[in-house]
Amino acid sequence: MQAVVRNIVPTSTNSPSFKSVPFSGRSAAEKTVADFLMEAGYECKGISEYWRKNKSNVESSELANILSALRKVCGHLGNNIGHIEWSGMSLNEQSSIVLDPSIVMGKYPIPFHTFDYLVGLVTHEGCHQVEWSDLVWRKLEKECIKMKVIEKIMFHKLIYYGEDIYVDLISEKSMILGEYCEKYRDITLKRAKWGVGIGQASFDELVLRWRDGAFKKNCFSSSIKSYEEPLAVLDNLTEELRLTSLSKKGSSYRCDCRSNAYLEYWNKLKDLVSGWTIIDKTLLWHPKNTSHRLPNNRAGKTQIQDKGLPKTVSLEVETKLTADSADLTPVIRTLINDETQEIAPISRWDFNIQAHPVIDQRMSKRLKMIFQNYSERKTVLNRGLTSGRLDRRRLYRAPINGKCFQEKQKIPMLNWNICLLVDGSGSMKGQKQRMVENTIGTVHQSFQGFNSQLHAYSYFEIDGVCMISKLVEGKKLFSTPPSGQTASGQAIIAAAYLMPKENGKRFIIHITDGKSNFGCDVQSGINYCETEGINLVTLGIG
Repeated sequence: MQAVVRNIVPTSTNSPSFKSVPFSGRSAAEKTVADFLMEAGYECKGISEYWRKNKSNVESSELANILSALRKVCGHLGNNIGHIEWSGMSLNEQSSIVLDPSIVMGKYPIPFHTFDYLVGLVTHEGCHQVEWSDLVWRKLEKECIKMKVIEKIMFHKLIYYGEDIYVDLISEKSMILGEYCEKYRDITLKRAKWGVGIGQASFDELVLRWRDGAFKKNCFSSSIKSYEEPLAVLDNLTEELRLTSLSKKGSSYRCDCRSNAYLEYWNKLKDLVSGWTIIDKTLLWHPKNTSHRLPNNRAGKTQIQDKGLPKTVSLEVETKLTADSADLTPVIRTLINDETQEIAPISRWDFNIQAHPVIDQRMSKRLKMIFQNYSERKTVLNRGLTSGRLDRRRLYRAPINGKCFQEKQKIPMLNWNICLLVDGSGSMKGQKQRMVENTIGTVHQSFQGFNSQLHAYSYFEIDGVCMISKLVEGKKLFSTPPSGQTASGQAIIAAAYLMPKENGKRFIIHITDGKSNFGCDVQSGINYCETEGINLVTLGIG
């Protein structure tokens, strides 16, 4: 497995990043990104001030709002951005971009210029995913193996900062996204400059000057003659990257162009920088099948090293995000609140294939009678009758018109709140599935004309994710393809969570053909139903 070290916000001197290397007795990590943002001033206006209105003074709400907005921004970049989360949240191991919450924590709502920095950060890192930067590293892997260690470190820095320049050029195709990336780049370069020794030529400062000059900035005011010739070579590489960014051909072709360009210009550069000082000697790329690994690195993943959000805040943020999301995993984790339980990812997915059940009309009528007989009843008094039981309140009407009788009636309320939860795992294929579809169709018809609510869900597993899909929508019935394992425990909790809390007693009828073998245990679902006052019945099939 390959690993590109992309430490977007290093927060400790242990972080394997050039920006945290000590110099002159000090460490660059002593001055964090938050410090540079603080220096920018809270009063300065930001681009996001024109559109970001969903803000909050509450910590968990503000962190959730920020994350939701950043995900929407990345949605405009492409489909392969991956997941974006704060460090310390539940899916960090599967996330492509993990953000440092210390940048924003402390003052809510956060200043607009801080939010601009975050937008630029996720745009920059999202472009790395869209443009397949990891593929460029893999294409150059064989060339890296042939190099000496010092040359390899320099070549890694060339690729690393070259890709940073390239994705910023890509972002400039959109004027607004380019503005955000510029704000992120300015803070990044200022912090990187903080870690560069002054007075002697170093390869680390060279590549930073290269990235700075690629966008006509002047963060490095001092001029050193030994930089002039190497920078001229690197400026030509910048133009090569610019032409590649304008290419209309596919991503794979652009990766080939970049990998060839890095190798070509490295051959022109290596003699010019031979013997130069290297401040940070960290290798930024680790080929597959190597025993040396930097801690907590993932292939092609943007990551940081910090303590992350506190667990309570993380759960609150995830729960707030779930309200507008199909992902129910954070809710299930919060409801179970048991670290010993293995909780599988679970998501809502409304299937759109209509079912065609064979309805048993006789059974449907019998069910209607059962619902009426066993329904809760309310007492209704019919007064002013000419016969029946005496009504003491109307005895004075006896000599006038004889209407001094009453009749007491008990009318069924018909306010059932029932959820059918169907096992849709692979073992339910064939006759079992058809039997269940017919059953749901029969129960659904028996509910017609009642002031009752019938909900039906099917659950199944695909690629390690438990899907829960709605089977009833108005008068329409749907079906799902049997697939995967049985996650009964989590499905019961999800169905109970999705049930409305009004309208009488709540029942869950769980139909399955076997025991749970995926996700949390069934006892957790039973416990949750007991807590919520939901009657749970399990029916075996087959």
